[in-house]
Amino acid sequence: MKHSLLRSISMTATVLGTTTLLSGCILDDIPLGTGYAAKYMCSGLWVSGLDEDKLKDEFIAPQVKPLPSVWKFEIDENQKTVSVRDIFFGKTYQKTAYYREGLGCTLTQDSPLADLDDQVPANMTAPNTDYFTAWPHGEADITAYSNDISYNILDDAIDNAFLENNELVKNTLSVAVVHNGQLVAERYAEGVDKSTRLLSWSMAKTISATVTGMLDDRGLLDAELPAPVAQWQGTDKAPITLHNMLQMASGISWNEAPQGDDPDQGYGLFQVEDMAGYYAEQDVEDAPNTVFNYSTGQSNLIAQISQNALGGDLESYYRFVNDELFYPLNINSAVVEFDTVGQPVGGAFHYLTTRDWARLGLLLKNNGNWFGQQIVSAGWVSKMLTPSDPNPSYGYQTWLNTNQIFWPELPESTYAFRGFQGQVVMIIPDYDLVIVRTGVTFGGSLNQESSGISALALGAIEALQPL
Repeated sequence: MKHSLLRSISMTATVLGTTTLLSGCILDDIPLGTGYAAKYMCSGLWVSGLDEDKLKDEFIAPQVKPLPSVWKFEIDENQKTVSVRDIFFGKTYQKTAYYREGLGCTLTQDSPLADLDDQVPANMTAPNTDYFTAWPHGEADITAYSNDISYNILDDAIDNAFLENNELVKNTLSVAVVHNGQLVAERYAEGVDKSTRLLSWSMAKTISATVTGMLDDRGLLDAELPAPVAQWQGTDKAPITLHNMLQMASGISWNEAPQGDDPDQGYGLFQVEDMAGYYAEQDVEDAPNTVFNYSTGQSNLIAQISQNALGGDLESYYRFVNDELFYPLNINSAVVEFDTVGQPVGGAFHYLTTRDWARLGLLLKNNGNWFGQQIVSAGWVSKMLTPSDPNPSYGYQTWLNTNQIFWPELPESTYAFRGFQGQVVMIIPDYDLVIVRTGVTFGGSLNQESSGISALALGAIEALQPL
């Protein structure tokens, strides 16, 4: 079942001396663009604390062209809302994002703000952050340096990670390098620091798989059984298992495109109230476990299934992911965003600091164990890192370097959380390395090396070699 957007028409308008052709495809994209812009600006301002002009001009505008020539922003600091519309259709395609402390921003999809306020848990107090103890147990600045590392070589590799080139706009925001469980280097772009929460995009998928594993460990879910989706019972979707979904092999039709022709990803993130429900209602296209079809909607449904196993409401998921995953790892400021109906956006909208992303990488590198506390079983981590039949480069919501296909110059044991615009948490067990790179990179795709992570990783490895 696919969505129906605007009928194809075209319009030519002159705006501030610039002629803009609005074709049917671009008109279809207007509500996606206004939703993207409102949501990105809202979270960028009040979750990440980034500069408004930089967000609008450098991070949002290039992604939603030609909308910037006709858009209008309204930012309400008191109400904590961002509304974006185009100047032709007034409020017809306006989208509004609403900020809630601890929950980040949600597109209202015309729901009253009071309804969203009703979803907010009563007590959301996080543990106090320790600014005096070294990472990973605290947030003190790096003062101890490793004798095993050539910092000149490592610094050169990090320099290159921030260096712009003519092929693409890298916009690197942060880099962190962990060796032997010690944070040995970090660097941030202007306006970003160690306390800045940064957008996951699809790195959230690996978190969703981890949460699913924690529930599987507790007997609340079973990945090998048919997925507990009520509307699938008695249909051709009934045989689909969580295992299939975690490997992006459910067989359900999906186009992972943010805009243009049939943009399931864009529609499922910026146009609907129920993101998981939008995916669940799509048609079956292939038999389960036969075709790899990367799908943010699939991850959103996985997160909804986890939430339902915990009680079904926003608070139950919020409590579990913080109390059982984040807080034990000294992650005290993570923000998981929810859709309009109160379900976690398991495929995209998680905000963590660079240091916190490194903590999650270290957790998986240590087979789910955090200094003696087993957060998620080693058996589940092994499943996350087992190549799937439909795509050996993918496990459970995690990218693998099977047969060194993905990163030919790096060890086969390398794996990563990966997200749009060059978000990466890379784990290289052979060298006891965890490397984080975040940014807003334009150019390339998820299947291309646009983040520069391979060069950064090779530089980190070289820095470990005997001098």
